[in-house]
Amino acid sequence: MDQDQKIQQFKQMADADPENELGHFSYAKALLEAGQHEEAIRPFFRAIELRPTMSKAYQLLGETYEAMGKRNEAVDTVTKGAKIADEQGDVMPRNTMATLLEKWEAPVPDFKATTAPAAPTSGSSAPGFSCSRCGRPDNQVPKPPFKGELGVKIADNVCIGCWQEWIPMGTKVINELGLALSSESGQQSYDQYMLEFLQLDGR
Repeated sequence: MDQDQKIQQFKQMADADPENELGHFSYAKALLEAGQHEEAIRPFFRAIELRPTMSKAYQLLGETYEAMGKRNEAVDTVTKGAKIADEQGDVMPRNTMATLLEKWEAPVPDFKATTAPAAPTSGSSAPGFSCSRCGRPDNQVPKPPFKGELGVKIADNVCIGCWQEWIPMGTKVINELGLALSSESGQQSYDQYMLEFLQLDGR
């Protein structure tokens, strides 16, 4: 799938369900990756409006502002996002945003949680595990939810809670886009949305 196709698919999902934060987030991310920074601002704001705790959206919105030469807006957005991520225990996006602030020579907030992922508090997880979506170090998916490389990637990188959140969201994706998973293109589209939701894209 080329970049223009990704943009159009994600836009279709956002338009089909204006209350679906994944559609707006994925649409904005695709625009950012295509260098369409000005266009990405509004869907990032909408994703955050729908889910104010979506720390990854703050990170990418900050990166969008930085690409536009709006350093003050970038710092304000990423600082807010880092604080939200810290309050939720979303270690990975919080640390990424802290690194961005240091790079921009901006103050890094005092975090409540420890910088390093805490030891698992419940469930079974491999040493060093940190969920790709929420950053938490526990309750790793115990086994691949389906066969193949993608199933293994989910088991290696995603917690049970985030995987369970994806299941009803995946149903919405199928229904709103009319995807036929029996076709190669339909399966590819479904997998792309799943990667976006679980923040596994690029891993």
